[in-house]
Amino acid sequence: MSRRKFVVKKAIFYIVTWFFGISIDFVMPRLIPWDIMSSFFYTRLQMLQYEPAAVAQQMYQAIVQEFGLYKYQEPLYIQYINYLKDLLELKFGPSFSYFPTTVNTLIAQAAPWTILIVYPAVVAAFVGGVFMGRFAAIRRGSAWDYAVVAALMFLNTFPVFVTGEILIYVLSVKYHVFPLGEPYNIYKFTRPVLSLPFIESVLYHAVLPTLSLTLFSLAGWVLGMRNNMIPILQEDFMNYYRAMGVPERVVRQRAFRTALLPNFTGFTISLAYAILGSLTIETLFNYAGLGYLFSVAVGGMDYPLLNGLLFMLVTLMTVSGFIAEALSGIIDPRTSREEVEGL
Repeated sequence: MSRRKFVVKKAIFYIVTWFFGISIDFVMPRLIPWDIMSSFFYTRLQMLQYEPAAVAQQMYQAIVQEFGLYKYQEPLYIQYINYLKDLLELKFGPSFSYFPTTVNTLIAQAAPWTILIVYPAVVAAFVGGVFMGRFAAIRRGSAWDYAVVAALMFLNTFPVFVTGEILIYVLSVKYHVFPLGEPYNIYKFTRPVLSLPFIESVLYHAVLPTLSLTLFSLAGWVLGMRNNMIPILQEDFMNYYRAMGVPERVVRQRAFRTALLPNFTGFTISLAYAILGSLTIETLFNYAGLGYLFSVAVGGMDYPLLNGLLFMLVTLMTVSGFIAEALSGIIDPRTSREEVEGL
């Protein structure tokens, strides 16, 4: 199978996967035994019970129209068709929790704060993890290997919020190296501004949450790389290289490149999944990012906000999965030649 056919086939597969994913995102919230209309008015508009019946009815209809709640009174298949139309137009409407702010605006405001702390942590953990795993695999059975594995397994036993709390206590409370929380110095800047002092403040405040996520993710990459590389170093083709007189340094480098492929696939996929993992860190460090918005949407059953966030996550996951498979076919020709013949 040619590389082009391989990529096209994978693209079709991931498009179908994306469609099923967004369909499940539509169905799952509606399976909850919960009435959006009664809950919405109970939590936000209890004052209606004190108004005359005619006035309350007029207010009810006006609010239903203003918030677009009439869409949730239609048959389920009509709701699904309207849901797909809104997704194609990227039109999610106003959020119930932050009315009248639209979901698109909320996501655009929250995404930079999540990206700032999540993606540097994922990249740092991956790069540091694969090289530390390579170091441990080459020195398998040595004191260095045992020390690295033991330290990281111990570190991996802590939930990410515990790691964050330890860092806050040591580096913020006790030694005052970094601030306790907030995305920037709220006493110096009342709102985000495009200036060098503000950027420095943002980067300075992002160190602790980024470090917390990095330390939490590091063990998985190190152990994964180590466990992938050790059996490869013992494969027959590696022994063949040694018998041919290939320097051990070159043998190790080829084993490293081969063992890197599964980790690289996991890295591209983790770029999407890491957003969900930021919820506890954003809460701990008081970051109003995507993880915080997701908790608000779930807690308040904010359908528009929930639809927008789930659409973004499903899209990121399918795109990252497709990129991982496509790049694997380029990096490792076996994926797009021999191994895909039966797909």
